[in-house]
Amino acid sequence: MDQAKLSRAALALSSAMVAFAIILWVQSKFDGADRKAALGIVQEYRSKQGSTIPEVLDRKHPGAAPTWSVETQSACEQHERVRAVVAGDTYDFAVDINGPSIHPANQAAESIIAGLDEPRAAGSASAPGASAKGAP
Repeated sequence: MDQAKLSRAALALSSAMVAFAIILWVQSKFDGADRKAALGIVQEYRSKQGSTIPEVLDRKHPGAAPTWSVETQSACEQHERVRAVVAGDTYDFAVDINGPSIHPANQAAESIIAGLDEPRAAGSASAPGASAKGAP
């Protein structure tokens, strides 16, 4: 093989490797944004009764702060799994970012979603000017 062909092959291979690395980097940025959006959807959704998932978790586990994590279930469909671990209990929520919608992904999370419909205590009204978001 002559030097020119070898140089072209090396250039083509290195260009393909750089393009592949850029694609992986860009995809990681999209995945990170999806995880951040899913966490925001779970933490900020407010039901018609006025409760949020963190508020329901706080009522169930007073004084214990949840540890949040997010895992990508399907990057193509933008489905994420958001996990809250509080006092040894694990609550998994399946989030469809395109909906947006939140669904319980384990039995423990079902009670938290059901708790969104419970009336809030009189002293826990939402801040003035705060408005409820649309149902997921």
